[in-house]
Amino acid sequence: MQEAEYHAMAALEERHWWYRSLRHRVLARLEGESRRQGHPLDVLDAGCGTGGLLLALQGQPSIAAASGCDSHPVALDYARSRGLNVMKASVNDLGIGPQRFDVVLSMDVVYHRQVVPSAAMAAMAARLRPGGLLLLNAAAMPCLRREHDRRVMGGRRFLPDQLRQLVADAGLTVEELGYWNSWLTPLLWLQSRLERLAAPKPVTAATDPADRAGESEPSEDSDVQLPPNWLNRALTILLRWEGRCMALLPLPWGSSLLLSARKPTIPGAAFARPEASE
Repeated sequence: MQEAEYHAMAALEERHWWYRSLRHRVLARLEGESRRQGHPLDVLDAGCGTGGLLLALQGQPSIAAASGCDSHPVALDYARSRGLNVMKASVNDLGIGPQRFDVVLSMDVVYHRQVVPSAAMAAMAARLRPGGLLLLNAAAMPCLRREHDRRVMGGRRFLPDQLRQLVADAGLTVEELGYWNSWLTPLLWLQSRLERLAAPKPVTAATDPADRAGESEPSEDSDVQLPPNWLNRALTILLRWEGRCMALLPLPWGSSLLLSARKPTIPGAAFARPEASE
């Protein structure tokens, strides 16, 4: 991401409605996983950013230990300043030693343009103990791509079948996969359309800096802002209600996909390919 986005993340992620809603979903799933495994969990946050999620895990009875890794020095500086256990490593290889974890978290990491999704998925699967859980959040629906994606160096948005294939290729079995932030998706779609209409057309595709994946871009102020308190609370409540509705009826779309996938206890058990969908 651009450096400005890390500064914005560190300043806002404990209060912003979107980060709070994501943490709520993650913590609920970790509590359930701790009950399932019968003990507090050893958790790795792969691509931990500035450490907001790791901070939320501190003191949780379902968590025995939580550590993280990231490749960006600004993110690591913020996380270390919060007293968190983090190390420098790319999610493309996770060369962090032989340790295996009960749960590996990946929050909006495979979305990044410098991440190779297949390599990252294989690396995260390798860090799981047999029977361990991968909990992954990913930006969804390519039609929602907008200016914010460029600012955070988002390289791709996913559809459910794409994530299912990545998981299968890494030898994991999907247990749960669904959209969220569904009720706000029409507004995000409209924003993406308006931005495309307003954006100046590049002279050629080859000279459009936004299309040069892997190249750095000029530093800019972040577009992530904390809304007024009343709106921040209202959006947080809205997504809590959405989460309750999801338990009754899967949502047909959303700006994010949340995936739970398990590593088999028998080596190679998950490599049987599912039948191709029509």
